[in-house]
Amino acid sequence: MKKLLVMALALAMVVTLTVCAFASDKKIVIGYAALDDSQEHLIPVRENIKAVAATYDNVEVICVDNASDGATAVSNVDTLLLQGIDVLVEFNIDASVNTVIAEKCEAAGVPIMAIDIPVEGAPLMGANSVMAGKLVGYALGDLAIENWDGQVDLILILNTPAAGEVVMTRMNAVVDGIKEKIPDLDTDNLVVEVAYNDDAILAQQLTSDVLNSNPEAKYILMASINDIGAQGAFAAVEAVQRGDDCFIANHGMSVQTRENLYAQMNSGVQNCWRGGVAYFLERYGEYIVPGAIKLANGEPIDPEELLMDHLFIDQNNIEDWYPQAIWGQ
Repeated sequence: MKKLLVMALALAMVVTLTVCAFASDKKIVIGYAALDDSQEHLIPVRENIKAVAATYDNVEVICVDNASDGATAVSNVDTLLLQGIDVLVEFNIDASVNTVIAEKCEAAGVPIMAIDIPVEGAPLMGANSVMAGKLVGYALGDLAIENWDGQVDLILILNTPAAGEVVMTRMNAVVDGIKEKIPDLDTDNLVVEVAYNDDAILAQQLTSDVLNSNPEAKYILMASINDIGAQGAFAAVEAVQRGDDCFIANHGMSVQTRENLYAQMNSGVQNCWRGGVAYFLERYGEYIVPGAIKLANGEPIDPEELLMDHLFIDQNNIEDWYPQAIWGQ
């Protein structure tokens, strides 16, 4: 059923691309401000935008890198506006500068599409944050039920608060998902949140601190906003040999998450990092480019057109969605 839905969506996108291609012959320049090109799991967003744009004769994409820095994001907008973009696709983790970005584009008459992190007045493309968060929570809750009879001593949330309200909603929904699976669980005093700022080494240090502060905890659920935090948390757990006490799941299905699942499948040896929610970043361009063209042409966008579907990926279904023969490193 899920595959049929994805195939239908893909077909719909092809139709949309064809219709839009004939709708206007004027050249459209899309400025794409990437969140951080040093983060390998985000590269497919840029590449898919470029690939989809290349199917149009009249669409050009100019790419810049925000490098996870607000000041750089503001400077990049100035650069893109000087290059004459018709629409800005903004992927910026520092939500505090998005008002400035919106003001600059409004003054220039350039519409904005935001990815994952809102820009005031701009349509938002990306995650269904509540759904994605709950899927992580459901997976962790199921693991606790299946392995620990539903016992939970600690819930560690590895977060990036600077990304703003949407990301916080995503992580709050993780706890909601766990509680839906284990209704009798009182989480009021169980949740510990750390801000690791997309730094795997910092995530490892912070997780180590939590583990050392809770030596008696035997049933620990860990959720990260992306695979960077999960990688750091996993390294911390392995370093102190507490894999039996923990389960880890994360948002995203990028290289590190996939390779960890492949390694468990190939070796037959299980570890505590059990999977992640797919955001299908490699398909973002199929949503972004047609939407950006509509904005450049002054056409309205239905917000539902820009919401991704989500699925929790683990060893049971990874070959259906990310076959190792194609996606393995």
